[in-house]
Amino acid sequence: MKFFLDTCSINEIKKWSNFNLVDGVTTNPSLLSKEKKETTQQLKEICSIVKGPVSAQVTKTTNEEMIKQALKFIKISKNIIIKLPANEEGFLAAKFLKKKKIKLNITVGFNASQIIPFGKINVDYFSLILGKTEDWGFSNEETIKTTKKILINIKSKTKLLLASIRNEDHLTKSIINGADVLTVPPTTWEKVLNNKYSNLALEAMHSDWKSISEKDKKKYEG
Repeated sequence: MKFFLDTCSINEIKKWSNFNLVDGVTTNPSLLSKEKKETTQQLKEICSIVKGPVSAQVTKTTNEEMIKQALKFIKISKNIIIKLPANEEGFLAAKFLKKKKIKLNITVGFNASQIIPFGKINVDYFSLILGKTEDWGFSNEETIKTTKKILINIKSKTKLLLASIRNEDHLTKSIINGADVLTVPPTTWEKVLNNKYSNLALEAMHSDWKSISEKDKKKYEG
C-alpha cells in the first residue's frame, strides 16, 4: 500500500513527508492554479524533493496534443508520471506512450468498466474517483471492489489508485476494498490526526489533571 499526497504545495509536501505519508505526489491543473509559481517550475521543485512518482496531468484534448505535452513533461524529471483522461483520446495517447515505456496514470475514472481498455495495455495506475461522486448524490464505494476484481480477472498489472479521499471513511474503505494506492489531500490527513473524539477525551483528561497538586504534577511530569 502506497500513499501519495494530492497537492502542489511544497510546504504541505515537506510537512507530511515527516509523517511518512508521501510515497509520491499527484498534481492536476486545479491544484497547480492555486500556487503562485510558474507551473513547470512548480513541478520541477516538487520532483526535487519527492523520491517517488509525481503525476503531471495533460491539459490538451486530442491524443496528438496529449502526446506532445507528455513528451515535454517527462523531460522535467525521471519520476514524472503522465496523467491522461479516461476517454477515447486519452486511450490513444496512452497506447502510444506505453509503447515508449512512459509511466502513466489514467485519471477521472468513475465507472469500473472504464478500467478495461487501460488495464489491457497495463498502464501503471488507474485513478478511481471516490468522494467527488457524493457531490452528485451517489456513492462510489462498491465500485472499488468491482474495479479491483476486473484487474485481477483480466490479469492486468495496472495498480488501482483511489482519489478524492475526503475523510476518514473514504480512507479506510479504500484500503479494505482493495486499493493499491491512495492519493490523499493534506486536509484529510489533518482530520485523521485531529479526531474530534480523541480531542474530547484528551481535554477531559487534562481537566482532571488540574485537580492534582502542583507537587505531585512536578514529580510525575519530571
